[in-house]
Amino acid sequence: MGIGSGRAPVAELAFQVFGRALHPDWFATRAHRRVSLPRWEADVRIIEGGHAVIFRHDRARLTEILAGPETSLPEPGRLYRSPIRSERTASLHPDGSIEYQSCFEVEHLHPDVFRHLSEELTVSLPKGDLVHHLRSRNRLLPAPISQVHIEPRAAGLTVLAIHTFPDENAIVRSSSLCELVAPEGRSR
Repeated sequence: MGIGSGRAPVAELAFQVFGRALHPDWFATRAHRRVSLPRWEADVRIIEGGHAVIFRHDRARLTEILAGPETSLPEPGRLYRSPIRSERTASLHPDGSIEYQSCFEVEHLHPDVFRHLSEELTVSLPKGDLVHHLRSRNRLLPAPISQVHIEPRAAGLTVLAIHTFPDENAIVRSSSLCELVAPEGRSR
């Protein structure tokens, strides 16, 4: 029986994008927010081990998921999958109406620097962000934190996520943009 934080190791995480919506029953949701604007809607969740974003526009759907092996996902509709090992970017156009771009990375820090950043995250959380503090099984480590910042705009959504992994002194960051593509000849 380990005394870790209770999170899967970073090496077991995967960043996945689906060209369809996934039902929330696939996730163990810890925090949720729905954002609606006239042309689109999104459900943003902090889930066990990471986060999920489901973006909808007319009939188009796109789902981004950062999760570990505890979140078993279907294969149909998957457009992209990558382990979280180094900085990666993805750019997808699943149908003619949505442009999706993402960048994600893992950073391994010195234990003192990690502890300082964890304390800073806990103290200076921006108002309105989705936040979940996991309970650590090791009282000597900071509690794992998941923080998701949502920036809605008329033509789309930007999601910035930070997940801490105290057992590894690691921080996983992702930045994603879901943007509506204007039909030719028309502005957004």
